[in-house]
Amino acid sequence: MNNDLTFCQMPLDRASTLRKDQTWMQDKLSSEDSCFYFFWRGKFLYHQQKLTIFTKKNSIDTESEYTHAEVFTDALHTNGTIFLGTSADIAYFVCDLSIMTDDEIGLWLAKLVIENIKFIDFRRSLSLLSPQQAAILSYGKALIHWQQSALHCGGCGAKTKALDGGHRRVCLDDNCQKEHFPRTDPAVIMLVEYQPKSGPAVCLLAEHHRTPEQAFSTLAGFVDPGESLQEAVAREVLEEAGVHVTNIRYVDSQPWPFPNSLMIGFIAQASGLDLCLEEEELRSAAWFTAKQLVDFKEWGDDIEGPKLPRKESIARLLIDAWCKSQFEASAQVIAKANQE
Repeated sequence: MNNDLTFCQMPLDRASTLRKDQTWMQDKLSSEDSCFYFFWRGKFLYHQQKLTIFTKKNSIDTESEYTHAEVFTDALHTNGTIFLGTSADIAYFVCDLSIMTDDEIGLWLAKLVIENIKFIDFRRSLSLLSPQQAAILSYGKALIHWQQSALHCGGCGAKTKALDGGHRRVCLDDNCQKEHFPRTDPAVIMLVEYQPKSGPAVCLLAEHHRTPEQAFSTLAGFVDPGESLQEAVAREVLEEAGVHVTNIRYVDSQPWPFPNSLMIGFIAQASGLDLCLEEEELRSAAWFTAKQLVDFKEWGDDIEGPKLPRKESIARLLIDAWCKSQFEASAQVIAKANQE
């Protein structure tokens, strides 16, 4: 399957070798051509609903790019600048200003002297972004989350220092010096289907306690240590819904920066329709035909009724792909019957 999912169209070269060169990194940080995004407590900086890119050069692209020497001085002093990658030899960075208080960030924004500029929550701003922009920002957000959680060594508790443009941290204790690298948590997400002996196939969707009422989605869960992806699928479905599954097939994957997961999508075949829900995880669950899902509303709609997951999610891809396959199969059956 072609991966057109949100967060999956990274346009930058991550330059994993070059970022280890401290001289090269310093040159890029000082370059007038380098581009900087600004992040503050889960939000990125926008101007008139457009993502802003700051540079140190004198020319200004009035739609998206600004220059202001003082904002760079203040931002770089936070020690929260992370290298994201390059494009046409231009380096891209994200500056994490989360250490600033509300008052401090307000003063920092005032120095820009730009009207209608503000920080917008990343998840809520996805509709404002191109697929490439969403991929870049998700990468930056995941790295920032890791940086914030790795300020101290997990081995001895001493402070750590960022290296390689923020892609490695080293313990400052001389007796430890443990290296720390960004981690991604693998999570399986699966659409469970059942094909009765007669009639249309159905899929299992559930209301999760962490989502609004009447928002239905697929089952999902983190992979346990020492567990294969297929084992995780079977275990999670059995634990959450009481259903045994077989014929587990991989579909696609998606980085999910909320905060730092890799969602790995599957379709699995249920052995029966009986459900036994894990009530701490699920509010409700039911089996639906593809025809029924056509009438579901969109996530975020104010209209009453069951709703499908967000369009940017792999859960939605699994549901849409399954519905498409069911309609195509029905059309083939009808066509064959007409020929006979």
